[in-house]
Amino acid sequence: MSTRSVNDRDDREAALWADARRDAAWSPKMQARLEQWLEGRPDREDLLARHEALIDDAAVIWATQRMANARAKARRLPAAPRAVIAGAAFAGVVGVLVALGGGLATRGDLIEGTRGVTPRPIALADGSSVRLNGQSQVRVQLGEHERRLHLKGEGFFEVAPDKSRPFSVEVDGVRVTAVGTRFNVDQRDGADGAVVEVQVFEGIVRVTGQGAPVNLHAGERATVAKGLVRRAALARPELETDVPSWAKGWLEFDEATLGSVVEDLERATGVEVKLADPAIGRVLVSGRFAYDDPENALAAMARLHGFKLTRQGADQFEISGG
Repeated sequence: MSTRSVNDRDDREAALWADARRDAAWSPKMQARLEQWLEGRPDREDLLARHEALIDDAAVIWATQRMANARAKARRLPAAPRAVIAGAAFAGVVGVLVALGGGLATRGDLIEGTRGVTPRPIALADGSSVRLNGQSQVRVQLGEHERRLHLKGEGFFEVAPDKSRPFSVEVDGVRVTAVGTRFNVDQRDGADGAVVEVQVFEGIVRVTGQGAPVNLHAGERATVAKGLVRRAALARPELETDVPSWAKGWLEFDEATLGSVVEDLERATGVEVKLADPAIGRVLVSGRFAYDDPENALAAMARLHGFKLTRQGADQFEISGG
């Protein structure tokens, strides 16, 4: 299988078109839409041909049949192509099938993050995808008129456009709604209670707390505490063309408290870290740490601030004064 670089969005749409053409509901109108999408784009024609060939692969047929059986009683929207494989580049198709245990997320599925590994995009049945941070989970409900996900923890969402079915992520009484976009939602405990942070990497999302909804554009973020939405620019606007650092195996901080850094490291990797003195947790930390080696990351932070790191057991550490 080729591993050449392809556009993730084109790859996802080619997968949807390849599957839709095999559907009995295929119509001249849909054919015209496909030809418009392909017009003047030989790269898209190549992607479509490769996905159509891939559908004949036994593993993909198995995954498609499993998804179809799970949705046998659901009404199918005629204008919306079904997903065979989505949310990952063509070169990662087999890896996605393995990561999903051979299937795709459909109605009512519970998806859970895995600690200590770089998250892979998990395909949803509507063509969207989600990556979950460690110790995070999302309940997926794909209905005829809306797509609703209930999040605990942190997730990065790449939404397949479908104006007839808004895509919403709900967490701690906050709703983040998009049509087609890429955004990150993080749930954490603050000094005054639960805090939800939203970062937009592409498109527009609407954040609804207890007050009036706030629209966020690419390159913006919002923090929601006690139902109040506060908007700000991303520290690094170039992130709008990327994915969150945690989704690439990194924890990146800019003057974050050591206590919050430790919480993120615990969530991503499963280590347990005790701070011998609460004052240690208020120290500000900046840097970029790979979470595939949490002990090394903790040692670097402790060394930088003159603290002492002590191993107390398997994946258990204590940070104390030097």
